[in-house]
Order: sequence, then structure tokens, then C-alpha cells
Amino acid sequence: MSSRHKPTGCRNSATALSFRAKVYQHIRAYFAAHDFVEVETPILVRCPGAEAYLQYFQSDWQDAQQREHRLYLRSSPELQHKQMLSWGLEKIFELGKCFRNGGEFSDQHHPEFTMLEWYQVGSSFEQMIAFTTDLITSLYEHHSERKLNAWHKLTVQEAFDAFVGIELFDGDDELAAKALAKGYQVGADDDFETCFFKLMLTVVEPCLRKLGSVVLYDYPPSQAALAEIEDGVAKRFEVYLSGIEICNAFLECLDYEENRQRWHKMMTKRAAAGLPPIPQAKDFLAALRQPLPRCCGNALGVDRLLALLRGATSLREVIVQNNF
Repeated sequence: MSSRHKPTGCRNSATALSFRAKVYQHIRAYFAAHDFVEVETPILVRCPGAEAYLQYFQSDWQDAQQREHRLYLRSSPELQHKQMLSWGLEKIFELGKCFRNGGEFSDQHHPEFTMLEWYQVGSSFEQMIAFTTDLITSLYEHHSERKLNAWHKLTVQEAFDAFVGIELFDGDDELAAKALAKGYQVGADDDFETCFFKLMLTVVEPCLRKLGSVVLYDYPPSQAALAEIEDGVAKRFEVYLSGIEICNAFLECLDYEENRQRWHKMMTKRAAAGLPPIPQAKDFLAALRQPLPRCCGNALGVDRLLALLRGATSLREVIVQNNF
């Protein structure tokens, strides 16, 4: 085969694909051993997600009467999974493609990526943390020459105390001034959310890199997304490996009215950021009227995990990609 006919994408593509297949087999066996049902949900959907600042790929389906219907490529199967829980399923997982538009194309970002997402009815927040860290540990033991450090668990407040040196108050209008006084690179007019993310990115995450394997949990309520708020914190956790975030998990907020209000707030943020509105997730909200049983969910970036397992520095080494 001449070089001009070789497929573009990751180095050693055949090896990378074989490695991906073995990791998929391990993931499926792990979930099967815990009695999960593997599901498959639509990629082309009417509502792509519930994120305030994401941009989505959009298309138009033309029906037989030449009418056009706006559709999107999903950013996550989250909304569809929660509908499935309303049907009586209690343990579900999916390995599938997801898409995000308008973002970076970098060593850790790609517009098309593989997500492992799962939900478990009756799981506590602490049980979901244990399930996640056990899964990751198992994958490292069987598919990596690299060793995980001992797991570190700390709250977002503890991380700010230790690494930023600022006591964190949700919605603190003085956070930017406090950060500037300590010499951090933030804007004097940054609101709480903007300043929070800048400090996370530039101060906290580099410190997490030094710790190796980290579970960061209990976020400010304003950062709850679709997580439950208990005892003044959002019951949400993220796992960082070598400073790279690989998953985002919630004790799910399942109250219909609370989710409806959060959807309205999300749309308000999108409008303020100059982003187009997206259709309301009517099927998801309808499922919440059941109501749904208490559950936890997690979304894990498979490509990032594959790169970490192989010791790769870029997703390009594990994704056979298009010519972006």
C-alpha cells in the first residue's frame, strides 16, 4: 500500500485498535460481573444535552413531506439513560460515540470521542466512587505497564484550602479580588463561576497532577449541573489521573421541578454567552414525573483513559481519526 493510501490517525493503528478492543472486552466483563445491562441509545437526537456552555453539532432531517426537523449529535447519552431507568432498568451502561462542537482540538480534546456512561439505582455516592476507582484500578492492573499511585480523595473545598489558599464560598463576589491579591491570573471583573474555573485549571489541576490518582468531590452548589445538592454541596465527583480529568459522576437530582428550574437557568446562561437555545428535553422531564428511584451515574472519557493506560501523550495515539 502506498503512503498516500494509508489511513490517517493514530500511530500503529492496528496495535491501537487491538488494544482498544481488549480494554472494551475488560470493561464489558467488569459490568457483566456486576449484573449491568449494556444498552444502546440514539446518537442523532432532538435534544443533545444539558450543558450551559457547550456547542453542539446540528443537522436537519427532511421527512417524506419535505418538512425539516432540527436534530443534533449527542454530547452524552445521559438524558436517554435516565428515561431507561424510568422503564424499570436498574443497572445500565453504554460504550458509544459522543460529540462536542466549538471546542479545542488538542492532545486531550477531540470533537468526536468515546464515552463510557453508566447508572445504578440504589447506589450511594460513596459506592459509586468505590465502583469507579475499582474499575480503573482493574484496568491498570490488566492493561498497563504503569502503576497507579494510592488513591487520594479530597473535597473541592479542601483542594482550594490546600492549593489555592482561599476559603471557598459558593457565589463569592470577592473571589476574583482574593485571587488577584494572591497573584493569580484572573480578571478583576470575573464572576464567581469564571474565576472558579480559572483557579481550577491553573492552580488546582497542576497540584492534582503531582498527587497522581485523585477523586475530587463535593462541588459548590452552583456547579451541580444535574447532581443532587445535600448538606450545602453538590454531590458530584471527578476522577483525575496525572492531572487529567477522565470522568464526571453525580448522585442524580431526580426532582422534576428542580430539574425544570435548572434547565431554565441553563438556557439563561446560554443566552448570556451568545449560544443558541436548544430544545427542552421533554422526554427526560416526563420520565422524572414517575418519579425515578435514587441513583448515581458516571460518564468516563474512554479515549483519555486509553491514552493514560498506554502512556500516550495525545489522544491522536489512540484514536483513528478523521482529517481534522
